[in-house]
Amino acid sequence: MRVVMHLLRSAWQAIRHLRTGSAQHRFGIFPPSPPRPPTKVYFSRRQSQETSPWGSPSSRQWLFIGVTFAGGVVYYVVHIDRAPLTQRRRMIDISADQEAAIGKANFQMVLTQYHGRILPATSATSRYVERIGKRIAASAEAISPPGVHYQWEFVVIDSPEPNAFCLPGGKVAVFTGILPILVDENSVAAVLAHEIAHAVARHGAEKLAFAKILLLLQIVINQFIDTRLLTNLLMQLLLTLPFSRRMESEADYIGLHLMAAACFDPQAMAPMFERMKALREKLMRGHRSPPSYLSTHPADEDRVAAIIRWLPEVLPEYEAKCLPSGREWRRTLRSLSPF
Repeated sequence: MRVVMHLLRSAWQAIRHLRTGSAQHRFGIFPPSPPRPPTKVYFSRRQSQETSPWGSPSSRQWLFIGVTFAGGVVYYVVHIDRAPLTQRRRMIDISADQEAAIGKANFQMVLTQYHGRILPATSATSRYVERIGKRIAASAEAISPPGVHYQWEFVVIDSPEPNAFCLPGGKVAVFTGILPILVDENSVAAVLAHEIAHAVARHGAEKLAFAKILLLLQIVINQFIDTRLLTNLLMQLLLTLPFSRRMESEADYIGLHLMAAACFDPQAMAPMFERMKALREKLMRGHRSPPSYLSTHPADEDRVAAIIRWLPEVLPEYEAKCLPSGREWRRTLRSLSPF
């Protein structure tokens, strides 16, 4: 009897199971689907673990990096350029006219900012600076790349800042705060030659191109590290600041050649930077300057050492062009002799 009851109970459970299954299929009733796998966060972007035609998230990232890098290399090669005299390779992707237009717009902003403090063009100081600047400008045009034209303009700004600059296109400004360390024409020429060298080397256009390279690197790095503060800090220390210091050194080198070509003594540049260092220390009132790796300019000691190292290369050009030979000296003395 127990065996029969067990068989009947088993048969009834089987019938109930079959009825339930057929009802589910007949009326579209299905048990709930299992929960979807959790999503993962990749660099602040939510991406599902489901497969896609492009593969896993890491595969898509490497594909993006590869395409970006290849495109950047092609763009760099197409716009490669060489700096005058140094022949340093760099990327420049805007025309000289576009660069000059940017410089002109920025120069107008400076004139507006210092409105009322621009010395008249007829003042003795303005004429003194312009006379020396035009000689440097003439030697600058002789080594400028083809197609680069300048509209030279020299102004003196009555301001205590020990500064001077030359914007693209030949817009030069000298602040009266730097005049105390410019003891003669050669030291004035040293400052102007350094600043004009930036324009001749098209450092303004190079900075704009370099900014694009930095932006591309930031996009690639942010695919792996989404800490933009750390990324910006590292790029400043490892790329931006060394790039700026290199351009300043290049301007010193080109400036020496501009001085020699314009018949100004290039030996005056090193003492000028030494006086600049003393003036800067006086203005800082005992505070220490930041280390060189945190500065946009090389350390004064390094600049002076580099200038002294370059002088044997520049002095023969200056002496051959600007100093009379021994024979000419004797001819001059003989013409002045009363006997």
